[in-house]
Amino acid sequence: VMSGGKGYQERKGSWKRGAENQGGRDLSRNAQKRFRKDAHKQKRRPDTYPLIKGLLAWWEKLRLNKTSEAEKLELVGMILTKSKGRIAELAGLHSASRVIQSCLKHGNKEQRKQVIAELKPKLLELAQNQYGHFLVKKVLSYDKGELNHMLNSVRGHVVALLRHPCGSSVVDDLYHASNSRQKEQLASEFYGPEVALLANLATDELKLSSLLERASSAQRAAILTHIFTKLTPILDKGLVDAHLVHFVIRELLNFAAPGAIQEAAQSLAGPHLLHLVHTREGSEAAANVVFASDAKGRKKIVKALKGHVLKCASEDHGHVVLLCLLGVVDDTVLVDKVLVKELVPGLKELCLNKFGKRVLLRLLAPSKAKYIPENVREILDPGEKVARASNLRLPTLDDSDDDDLDLEEDAGADGTGLSVCKKPLETKCRELLFGSSKLAAELAACCAGAAVEMLCSPHGSEVLAELLLVCENGFSGKEIPEGKAGAFLDALVAAVEDEESGKKVLDNFYGSRAVRNLVVVSGSEGKSVFAK
Repeated sequence: VMSGGKGYQERKGSWKRGAENQGGRDLSRNAQKRFRKDAHKQKRRPDTYPLIKGLLAWWEKLRLNKTSEAEKLELVGMILTKSKGRIAELAGLHSASRVIQSCLKHGNKEQRKQVIAELKPKLLELAQNQYGHFLVKKVLSYDKGELNHMLNSVRGHVVALLRHPCGSSVVDDLYHASNSRQKEQLASEFYGPEVALLANLATDELKLSSLLERASSAQRAAILTHIFTKLTPILDKGLVDAHLVHFVIRELLNFAAPGAIQEAAQSLAGPHLLHLVHTREGSEAAANVVFASDAKGRKKIVKALKGHVLKCASEDHGHVVLLCLLGVVDDTVLVDKVLVKELVPGLKELCLNKFGKRVLLRLLAPSKAKYIPENVREILDPGEKVARASNLRLPTLDDSDDDDLDLEEDAGADGTGLSVCKKPLETKCRELLFGSSKLAAELAACCAGAAVEMLCSPHGSEVLAELLLVCENGFSGKEIPEGKAGAFLDALVAAVEDEESGKKVLDNFYGSRAVRNLVVVSGSEGKSVFAK
């Protein structure tokens, strides 16, 4: 008895008849799937599918490394001739978009101009297309001369593009390729129609600080409200990767009133903040978010950093956010469990890293400002308005109207006496150094095992000096276990006394100075254990 029933036999027979039309061969199961897929595409796009199928055959040869340059130019010419007048249409389709991208990559100057000329009228539409936005980005990378035309195409639509996942990527590329004047023009689309009353969009400076200086109190409130309104859907969607968004968030947090600052902080506290920490503007905004958040928001931020702590600590801008968290989060048990625990396996790399050492020195010597550059110290100072925002209690969004939201600074409010945290910094550092992760003891063991390398490093030698003082003097009544502290001091002495390693250290530019500094520090600030 044959299985499958009458319907199955009819369908099987139809495939056999289809096979007969293809030369009398029976189709395999995979071939049947391909046949059905081709038939579906033919039915969906009867006009473009035959064209795409032909172009893909040429593209398969074009993309091979073994194809010569002359053959590639010939294939590009054939593809462009076949698709002339329909390039913009094909750019928005999955497979065809790859073909056009390859034409830009392998074509000559004239062929690229032909492609770009057909794409120009549709740039805005393609920027929001799942496949077409890749082609728009390729146009910018292959022809910088098209930047002005592309900026004109997106003018007036920047905010809408930033609300779109594909459009946001295109705007980010445009922003990075633009000069300072063009960047100001892109950002000004967040400021609302009042900008046209305060400045000439074509010639005047469009920095938010300059505009707010010339604005009346009503215009100032309108501009800040407009920025907040435009940013809200972008933050709600989590589309905060674009550099322009980082810049606008920083501007809002710098000039808005405590109510708006806290609302923005509530939206960003959590996983979204990770997207901000990799740029200068983003790290400044993220620091203000940390300061303006309440204890619950800071807890979300700390948990969101799990798995990324070591990377952030080693980055130019990421370490700034980590310094903020170490300084303001009062729940040191959580910080020790999530942040410090991830630092311990990479202590050696942090000691030798220009930015990672600052995280360790902040814990070892919280009162010494010399290890933190002035620009970073300015970021670590939250300011009055942010301090007020962290202490502000706002009603929930369900209970408040947008019109009642405090977006303009209240000149009569007094922010003196407010603090963004409760515990003193030194207390937090003590609890983190001698907590469950045993950071101080682990750091001593790490430095003891790599004493020569640390002494010869301009960054590691600074960590050694402060760790030496902690070993000799203790830290706020806490001391590193005697075995670990003794092994650390013995390793430093051995690194200098040993004939081979001592010559290496003393002949090194940084090593000789590090030894001298350790002796001076031990004698003047410590108990002279190492100096003796």
